[in-house]
Amino acid sequence: MTKKESNLNQLINDPFKGKSGFMPAKIKDKIKVRIGLNENLAFPEELIKKLIKDVAKKIDPRIYPEDYCDSLCGIITSDYGLQSNQVVVGNGGDKIIDLMVRLTIKSGFSAVIIAPTYPMYEHAIKVQGGDVTELYLTDSPVYDLDPDYILANITPKKDRLLFLCSPNNPTGNQFDEDKLRKIIAEFPGIVALDETYTDFGGYSLVNALKDYPNLIIMKSMSKFHGMAGMRLGFALADEFLISRLKELLPAFNVNIASLELAKLVLQEKEALSKIVSNIVSEREIVFKRLEAIDGITPYKSYTNFIMFHLEGIDAAVLQQKLLKEKGVLVRNMSAMPNCENNLRMSITTKENNLAFLNALDEIVSNY
Repeated sequence: MTKKESNLNQLINDPFKGKSGFMPAKIKDKIKVRIGLNENLAFPEELIKKLIKDVAKKIDPRIYPEDYCDSLCGIITSDYGLQSNQVVVGNGGDKIIDLMVRLTIKSGFSAVIIAPTYPMYEHAIKVQGGDVTELYLTDSPVYDLDPDYILANITPKKDRLLFLCSPNNPTGNQFDEDKLRKIIAEFPGIVALDETYTDFGGYSLVNALKDYPNLIIMKSMSKFHGMAGMRLGFALADEFLISRLKELLPAFNVNIASLELAKLVLQEKEALSKIVSNIVSEREIVFKRLEAIDGITPYKSYTNFIMFHLEGIDAAVLQQKLLKEKGVLVRNMSAMPNCENNLRMSITTKENNLAFLNALDEIVSNY
């Protein structure tokens, strides 16, 4: 019998050709100070583990979770002063991004990103077979939105979706509310506003949902709520858009443990308020320390991370020295547009922040 000839490449959708999917680099070195992925390690470990134990006593993992996470939706919308039909819950913030793209984009259409920004937007667009309209923030160190430039460089009817991230990842800045509103009001499509980090910032546009039926606000429980490993995110929007997003979900798309843990975490109002206060306070301390180090320029942040620029020091070299010599994991952002020679560190615990600063100080002084 002759071996069957393979034609698998003709049978699959292959937008990345096996080369450029969203695959984080594998870290083989031992990590002592984990401040590279914006995880909320300031959320008390003993509290989250206690809540998980409470969940374990309550759930029966042999049965399916409720459809559409209705009980959680009621808590979320109550917190935001919305109706229960104005929220959809998904398996992580990235699943919500995927839903936005699947709702609007197919071959022949495109979505707009404003770089530098979260790379999962571009990934989701390409997976869906759409084109990416890449526009840009103003130059560093401001990294601002220019609504007139953005609106002048879109293609109506082809650009169906526009992603905005405020506060923005990786730059850390929160955009002027009036500029955001101008873009939302005048963009001839759906605007997906990523507010993953807004709990650490100055304001939210949730109240603007009543003004803009084309606005979808995306939230994640990975950062502020300390649930990165449980994978849960949600979107807030007009009832019509939410109903259409729900139609795209698979059955039981959020596991029962994540669902019940989220409900308990959202009840911890006092703890969450303290966590934000601590992170914001630590963020300012770290920012001032970074400013004082020769060759380092930090960017003002309204998130739980700080991006900083290096002069006379190679970002890739410094990142590897921090990891291999001190076990400190930070993120190299240099491959992103207008982020050349920039690193990003996450604000976590006081101990982690101090360990990072001391390691950075020592390596830079001996560079």
